[in-house]
Amino acid sequence: KRGAREPPPPPLAEVPTPAPGVGAGRGGCGPTGARARGGLAMSALAGIVGDLEGCNEATLKKLLSAVLRKDPEIRQKVARDVNLTAEFNIVTEDERRHAIEEQYNEVKLTGNDDMEVSEDIDFYERAKFVPMRLTYDERKYLRLIDATMFVSHYTDSMDSAAGARANPARKLALQMKQLCAILTGMQVAHSYEQGQQLMQSREFVQRSGFFQTVLEIGRRYKILNPERMRDSYGKLMYFLQDSRKPEVRELMEFDSVVRVRTVYDVLSKSARGLEMLEDPQLRIATMEIMPEGKSRIQIQREIKSKEAAIKHLAKTYCSVARRRKYNGFGAYSLGFLRSSYADSDSDNEQKGGEELTEDLVEQCIYSLGDHSTYLRFNRAPCDRLISLLQEHFDPVEPGPPQFSLAIAEGVEGARLSHSHQRQYTFVLQSMTLWREVLDNMFQLWHLAEEDLLDEEHPYTLTDTGQGLQRVQKSPRSVVAMQKILAKVQRKVGGWVGSSTVHLGDHNVPNALMFIDKYIQVPRFLGPLVLTLDKIPQLAQSSDGMQGYIDSFGGVKVLQKQILADFFRHAFDGSGADNFFDAGSCIDGRLTSAWNWCSSIERKPYFSIFLLTGFTGFDGKEGF
Repeated sequence: KRGAREPPPPPLAEVPTPAPGVGAGRGGCGPTGARARGGLAMSALAGIVGDLEGCNEATLKKLLSAVLRKDPEIRQKVARDVNLTAEFNIVTEDERRHAIEEQYNEVKLTGNDDMEVSEDIDFYERAKFVPMRLTYDERKYLRLIDATMFVSHYTDSMDSAAGARANPARKLALQMKQLCAILTGMQVAHSYEQGQQLMQSREFVQRSGFFQTVLEIGRRYKILNPERMRDSYGKLMYFLQDSRKPEVRELMEFDSVVRVRTVYDVLSKSARGLEMLEDPQLRIATMEIMPEGKSRIQIQREIKSKEAAIKHLAKTYCSVARRRKYNGFGAYSLGFLRSSYADSDSDNEQKGGEELTEDLVEQCIYSLGDHSTYLRFNRAPCDRLISLLQEHFDPVEPGPPQFSLAIAEGVEGARLSHSHQRQYTFVLQSMTLWREVLDNMFQLWHLAEEDLLDEEHPYTLTDTGQGLQRVQKSPRSVVAMQKILAKVQRKVGGWVGSSTVHLGDHNVPNALMFIDKYIQVPRFLGPLVLTLDKIPQLAQSSDGMQGYIDSFGGVKVLQKQILADFFRHAFDGSGADNFFDAGSCIDGRLTSAWNWCSSIERKPYFSIFLLTGFTGFDGKEGF
C-alpha cells in the first residue's frame, strides 16, 4: 500500500554542505574544508547504507528495478552475470514513455453500417470451431481427468524456483517422473488391472489412445463450459505443454495431444454430412426458444417445430440407421454402464470409420444449439450495457454533474483525463470490443491452445513480478485479436486510447492467461445487469424498500447513478501504478474493470446490490 511504503533514501545531491566559513578559507575551501566535506559525504553514505539495510525486501526490489530500468547496460550485465533472466523483461523508460503517449491517441474512421450484427449464420464456418457435446459415456472420462488434475501438484513441482534453477538433465528427469505418475494414476483409477500392467511394463505407448481421448475430453469440456475446471484446466494445459517437448515425446514414444473434436470433424465422416450445414432447416433446429413476450401456445408451437426439424435433419443426412442399446435396465444394460474403455462409444465411433448415425447427427445439431446458448449468455450483458449507455447518456451533452462521464487523473482513483464525450466513446468501443471477443471466443480458444502447444515457440519460466510464469509468444492469438480490433474500429468509426495488445509479456504471459481474462467479462457484467434489472422489483416489494430507494432519488435515478459510476471508474485506467500495466490499452481496460469490482463494497449503493441477491462477481464453479 502507498501509505505503508518506506520513504526512499535521499540522493547524494541533497547531502547538506558545510556553511560558509567552515574550514580554512571562504566557502570551506582548503584542506580542512575538504576533510569536512569528505567526512560529511562519508557519514551521509553510511546513513544511506544503513537505510538500505533497514528496508524490507519489497522496497529493495523497487529500488533495484528503478536502477535496472534507467540504464540498459547495467540491466544486461546484471542479467548475464547473476542469471536474472526476468530482468530482461523489465520495461524500459522508452517503453513506458511510449505507453504514456499512447493513452490519449485518437483515430477517426468512417463508420461502417454494414458491419452490424447479421441475422444470417454461417454454420459451415461455425462448425469448424464448435466442440461436440459430451456423450453419456464420455462424461466418465471427464470425471476422471478432472479429478486427476484436481489432486495433482504438477505445476507446484515444475514451476517452482528450485525447478527453474535445475540443470536440463535434472529438470527432464523431474518432468518424466511427474508425467508418468499422472498418466499411471489416471490408468489405475480407470482400470486397476490395466494400471497394474502399465506399472510393470512402463509401455505408455500401448495405452496412447486412452490417454489422448481422456485428455481431449477435458479440453473440449472446458471450451464448452468456461466456468468449470478453473484450476484443473490450467494444470492440464501446462501438463500438455511439457508433454510436447521433443525430448519428452521421444521418451514417451507418443504425442498426448490430439485435435479437439468439433462438429465439422464428425460431419465430414460422410459426404452428405457437410451438406446439412447449408440446409435452411438447421437454423430452426438450433434456434433458442425464449419465453419473453410469447403465449404458451406459441412456445409449444416453436418447440414442436424445432423437434420436427431435428428429426428431419437426422434422418436425411445420416449414413446408417439409428443404433440403440436396449437391454433390460432402462435404456442401457448394466454391462454397458460398467463398460471398459475398449468397449466405449467414443472408441467405437473412432473405429467406426465413415459411419454417421442418426444419434451423431442429432448430437451435432445439439452442439450447434449449445453454441447459440453460449453466445446469448455471454454476449447479452455486453449488449444490455451498450443499450443502457445509449439510452441514459447523451454522446455529447453531459447533463447534470452527477451523471457526467468526465474523469480527471488523480480524482477518485482515475488515471486518465477524459471529457464526457471522449469517455462515452471510450466506454462504447471497449464494450463493443468485449462483445466481439466473446462472439469469437471458440475460435480464439482453439488458436490459444495451438499457441500454448506450439513446439516452435517454447515457453520460458520467468519472474514477471507476480511469481514465476510461463512466458510464451502467441502469434496466432495476437493476429486474431488485431483482426477483431480492426473490425471494431471500423464499426465504431475510430479508436480512443492505446490499441496495444499485451500477450507474451509480463502483463499477459501466455495465451492461457489471455483467454482467462476475457472469459471473466460475463462474470462481472452479468451481476451488474442483474442488479439493475431487479431494482424496480425491489422497490415494489414493500413500502419500506420503496422509501429506501427513494432516498437515492427513485428507481431511475438510482439505476443511472450506478451506471454513471461504472462507466466512469470501470474505464478510468486504474488498477496499476503505470501506463504500461494499465491505462487505455486493450488489456488495461479489463484491469480497470476488475479494479472497480474490487472496490464495490465501498460504493454508497452497495447495499442495493446485496438486497437484490448479489453475492460476488466470481461465484464458485459458476454459481
